[in-house]
Amino acid sequence: MKKIFTLISTALIAVSVSAQTESYKPIVVEGDVISLAPEFAAVVDADNNATNVADGKSVVLINTANMTLEAVGGATIADKKDPDDPTVNLGQDLTPGAVISEENHTYEIASVGSWNPIQWKNGNNKLDINDAAGTKLYFVMGTGNPYVKMFCEEVYTDGEPTGKYRAQYEYYVPGGQTMPLVGLYYKFTPKVSGKLKVQIWANKGNRHTYVIDGTTKEAVKYSAEGYINGQRANSTNPVIDPETGEQKLDNQGNPVWEQYQIYFTPEQIDSIHQSVQCVAEEQADGTIIYTEKDPLYGPYIIAGGNQAFWGWITFDVEAGKEYWLFQDSSQVGFGGFDFSTGEEQPAGDDLTLIAEQLTPGSGPATITLEAGKEYTMSGPIKQHSLTIEGAEGNNTKIKMSGEANFTALGSLILKNLDIDASALGSKPLIVLDENGGGATMAKDYYLINDVQIVNCNISDVPQIIKDNDTKYCIANFLVDNCVVSLNSSATKTVFDMSKNGFINDLTIKNSTFYSKGIDQDYFVRYNNSGRCDRADFASNSINYENNTFYNVAKSGQWGNYSGFAGRNTSYWRMIKNIFVDCGNGQVTRRYLGNRDNQATATFELNTYWFNGAPEDTGNYDNSGTALTSDPQLKDVDNADFTVQGAEQIANKTGDPRWLDTEGISTMVMSEEDVNAPVYNLAGQRVSPATKGILIKNGKKYINR
Repeated sequence: MKKIFTLISTALIAVSVSAQTESYKPIVVEGDVISLAPEFAAVVDADNNATNVADGKSVVLINTANMTLEAVGGATIADKKDPDDPTVNLGQDLTPGAVISEENHTYEIASVGSWNPIQWKNGNNKLDINDAAGTKLYFVMGTGNPYVKMFCEEVYTDGEPTGKYRAQYEYYVPGGQTMPLVGLYYKFTPKVSGKLKVQIWANKGNRHTYVIDGTTKEAVKYSAEGYINGQRANSTNPVIDPETGEQKLDNQGNPVWEQYQIYFTPEQIDSIHQSVQCVAEEQADGTIIYTEKDPLYGPYIIAGGNQAFWGWITFDVEAGKEYWLFQDSSQVGFGGFDFSTGEEQPAGDDLTLIAEQLTPGSGPATITLEAGKEYTMSGPIKQHSLTIEGAEGNNTKIKMSGEANFTALGSLILKNLDIDASALGSKPLIVLDENGGGATMAKDYYLINDVQIVNCNISDVPQIIKDNDTKYCIANFLVDNCVVSLNSSATKTVFDMSKNGFINDLTIKNSTFYSKGIDQDYFVRYNNSGRCDRADFASNSINYENNTFYNVAKSGQWGNYSGFAGRNTSYWRMIKNIFVDCGNGQVTRRYLGNRDNQATATFELNTYWFNGAPEDTGNYDNSGTALTSDPQLKDVDNADFTVQGAEQIANKTGDPRWLDTEGISTMVMSEEDVNAPVYNLAGQRVSPATKGILIKNGKKYINR
């Protein structure tokens, strides 16, 4: 279960980690015995039928130190049975009243003859593959659709009435004034403000899963993470044919492997949702804006399709407010909650010790650091699926010791941080676990779903990552809006997966990399056997967009990965980058793995400047768009890479933070991009709502 820590000053409070996150589970597991928690067990009989039914509902009340929860279950209408043959269904046991709609065969309900019992029981349990311990996620299942109104509908077959009737429902919509006071729903009332993370089972992934603010009756925005039924990948365990004792083969003669369920991060869930529920519109600057096909209800379909979802939804709550959780036309399973008050938090400024307070193998965790505070990092941080983030626009400082590093096991996200890595010497920022560390498998690779470094400044780092001589595949590695200075006491590879691993999709954008010390031998290097199909992916890619690279691998190679080269499943995208004294003057050749005229490669408006002259790009960058003039970086000795070259300014190339404001003011420019990123005077990307002097489209302005 994910834990969310917000760290505050030790001068205010110092408490144990047990006070940080309050948790509740509706299912109790003791060895092989699975039972309902006492609050639910107290209101059901031996058949799991509710014994506390009043006004057509069963209410279970849960009280914790910081939360009141009402779990409300409703009854469903029983079926009529043929007295002569109980296997024959005569429709639901209700009597129609006055006609409401002849066209739709809909009536008022005159009476309901009998109801099915309301139930609370354990069910739909699934293994949490993202948990290194292989823990199951357990859910309490309730009954009843949370409808607002109910009608009677006659069943027609081939246009003829059957004399059978069934219930027809009007369901809740956001902004409605009537809450669904019948059917299954969960009402949370926090006693203090904080962040609520609820474990849910959504049987129909394309139904609307709502969290409703009981005061405004509007839907609350939440993030989702977890699993989608049917989204599986191959493990390294073969499926054995019982007749032959050998590995089973499919119809095409390919070996068959046992599979595991894929864990999706919030970003991946959003991506799936966008691909199914949204219309993508490319903007003039190449960015994509996603518009909901159904703007009223679409945002509350977690992903897409008709597959079950199980995992967690997270949202902010205010003290004293009511928050209703339900699906409009189905029943949502409830697996418990974690609640972080944001008040009682682990104290201290050693990030390693703070991370050690997390329970090993407990699933995704987030540590939110205090804005403006400085932290140390005394040793390694190793946690399955970890996010460490500071405040946007006011990065948190971290000073690493010589023994420190980050280890990615499931995923690793570093966000809004200023990291001083000077004490590392020749060691990497991120080291992968030599034993796999409980990572899931993709064929015979240890699979890491996601590594992100976003809005960070990293100083004096020798390497970003090293595979530790272990067979890893990182599915997605993103560097966005970062400044990275490279320094080392020995020649190193910046992204080093050369011994046994590779990164399937690497994206670096809006960032600056520059070298201050000993040269690098490679910028990116993978093991030559690494390629997408060997880790069960359909394609792989290396993407650079709007970056500035200075003095990186000046006498070395930009890339080395022959497993990617020349394959129609490998995609290369290099857009609006500036390379100065990089890659021994052979950036494009090494980028494409020595294969020219690649049909799957896209180049646009890049500058390759080496030893005072443009690089010969041959048939590697054959786009005809390469800029062949000096970008005139302002003061490289003092890490000021402001662009003064006219061509580069006119085409807005390189890391956007270095656009020359004086040069722009004297040139005729194209229409400004209203969606361009915004930076503060320190070159850090910030929210457009940030107050003060900001930079957008290369111009300074004051946001009051």
